[in-house]
Amino acid sequence: MQMTDLIRDVVASFAPRLPSGVTIETQFEPALPVVPASPSEMQQVLLNLVNNAIDALDEKGGVVTIRTRTEADQVVIEVADNGQGIPASQLTRIFEPFFTTKPVGEGTGLGLSICYGLVRKHGGDITVESEPGVGSTFRVRLPIRSAEESRNKTAS
Repeated sequence: MQMTDLIRDVVASFAPRLPSGVTIETQFEPALPVVPASPSEMQQVLLNLVNNAIDALDEKGGVVTIRTRTEADQVVIEVADNGQGIPASQLTRIFEPFFTTKPVGEGTGLGLSICYGLVRKHGGDITVESEPGVGSTFRVRLPIRSAEESRNKTAS
């Protein structure tokens, strides 16, 4: 699956309903390799990450930046915001089911745990870096080859 096309579609889906003062910027690596992943599942991951990034911005607005690049045998997708950030005490629990940093009634605490499960299902990894008052960056790493393709390549 070509991640650049999928990300463009996700960004386009947010365009008509972006809050005032919020922008989404993209920085794509040219000729990003294809990854063997489910388009619908990766769309769900990206929708959750972008939605959370928008939610992290305050009423003044801000910027959500989506970057892609290749590192070794992985495609890396970063979703960053310059919002409120996440306190270090909460970062260790951020991918746990039902854990949320949102006010009561505004989040189920399932979005990031679903993202974690879907990314891991595809042989990838998801991490977060955050600093209160500065913002957060969620980093998804997906293998360019499936586990089976990698095994076959090393057996050859």
